[in-house]
Amino acid sequence: MSKKVTSAAKAPEPKKGAAFDPKAYAVNGVPEEEIVAAKQAFDLFDSDQGGSVDINGISFNMQNLRPL
Repeated sequence: MSKKVTSAAKAPEPKKGAAFDPKAYAVNGVPEEEIVAAKQAFDLFDSDQGGSVDINGISFNMQNLRPL
């Protein structure tokens, strides 16, 4: 018996200089609130706001984590 393979939804490419739009990413029942929370968490590690996370951003944030 073979399984049907479906392609994963691809995230839309953000436009340069455009504000983040969670509606564009809210697919397959994922609420916009979860998208916004994930984006906020991502932004903590995207230290240069370049749209990607590199080892420097992760390293910097891990070294500066302190218990509340």
